[in-house]
Amino acid sequence: VSTMKGPVSCTSLGRTSIHEHVLWFGGPRLIDVGYTPIPEERRAETVKFAAHLLNEAGKAGLHTIVDCTPFRPIDLYQKIARLTSVNIVPSTGFYRRAKIPTAWASIEDEKAMEELMTKEIVQGIGGTSVRAGIMKLASEGAPLTDWEKKTFRAGERVQKATGTPIVTHSGPQSAAEQHDILVRNGADPGKIVLSHMDVGINSSIEKIKSLLPLLESGSYFEVDTFGQEFYTSKADLIYFLRFYCDAGFANRLFISMDSNWHWENGAKIFEGGEPPASDPNASRRTFSYLMTNVVPDLLKSGFSQKEIDTFMID
Repeated sequence: VSTMKGPVSCTSLGRTSIHEHVLWFGGPRLIDVGYTPIPEERRAETVKFAAHLLNEAGKAGLHTIVDCTPFRPIDLYQKIARLTSVNIVPSTGFYRRAKIPTAWASIEDEKAMEELMTKEIVQGIGGTSVRAGIMKLASEGAPLTDWEKKTFRAGERVQKATGTPIVTHSGPQSAAEQHDILVRNGADPGKIVLSHMDVGINSSIEKIKSLLPLLESGSYFEVDTFGQEFYTSKADLIYFLRFYCDAGFANRLFISMDSNWHWENGAKIFEGGEPPASDPNASRRTFSYLMTNVVPDLLKSGFSQKEIDTFMID
């Protein structure tokens, strides 16, 4: 697996959180379209704070994070990686069009999309020798736009050519369509991770059962709304995981945090900390929260250590 410091054996990754963001340029929202990079005067502090979050996670027992930001200041990532022992698997790909740099959002040609991702996987990112270890693809919702379909078709071709897995920004509403586009065009279902699958699930047994074919195909679900009751209640999230484990799919589930923060008016804002949620506990949801809070909660809720190790290691 390609990491910021070079290839790492799959068996050496240890406890892994498969959907995180070392840095996140989340200033723009759908109501505030555009791309806002890290302020120049905040770069040094950004590196220091990002490394601190990773080192706290390392102390808590996390060994690897998969960074799902497919556009990033690779120079800052290199500095951050030198300050932590936690493995960082970088990504390539295309996130939501309204929230990415113009250089990515303006690409219309599928072949150009394919070439960009292939180059970052095979040669390196931004003129460095750091190679992406995963692809990140996304849609705003369902149905997918024509541009989003292009990114998925391009990603499918790159997957077939390089064997690189794909992680998506999805959720229960768009996951089936994303999966269909990828698999119909020849992607390996066993190299597809459908993210945020617990959002808004509301313990609906019908909805949960309707998603079973995606797991039966060999693909994976990732869940990450722990501690965000405004997305998914704890009870619903536990029910969601328990149902699929009892159905025999513990080995198709990942747990993660999707932790991300950005600068806004000189302050560090974590996801959920801004309106409309304005969650006062948002800043607690760091990478380490997965080990210090989520895992103990799951054990108290009846999950076995073996199941948790399956989610995070196996």
